[in-house]
Amino acid sequence: MTIKTKSCLATVWIALALLSGSTAAQARSAATTALITQAEQQWKAGQLDEAQKTFKEALAEEPGAVDIELKVAGLQLSNNDFAACIPSYQHVIGLDANNVRAWLGLGFAYLHTGKNSLSMAAFNEALRLDPSKKDALNPMLAKLQTP
Repeated sequence: MTIKTKSCLATVWIALALLSGSTAAQARSAATTALITQAEQQWKAGQLDEAQKTFKEALAEEPGAVDIELKVAGLQLSNNDFAACIPSYQHVIGLDANNVRAWLGLGFAYLHTGKNSLSMAAFNEALRLDPSKKDALNPMLAKLQTP
């Protein structure tokens, strides 16, 4: 494993740690809850395509559910599918501009696609919304500020 690969993996793990945590979901149907649970189990089992499909089914049941949209974007990020997760996080931000997890995810996706100025802007917005994330983000911010 190369140093660049190790660095990329470390950054993804930091991203997932920062993005973890649950948001309170609205009251939802048992069917939607079951789909979310199934998708999370598929994700944990490494069945990423199946998890993606199941999360999409849950979204069909509950369109615009921010917590489910975040799970879709997080799955894409963890699968290094940056081309897909950038618009997914942008969509979440369109639904909830104050969603710190979406800004963080967008920042990490931009970081991995070499869009450093956009990454810095997304991280700065996340920090504006939640200054307590500063210590965890310091390594990424330092990396972005290094020429």
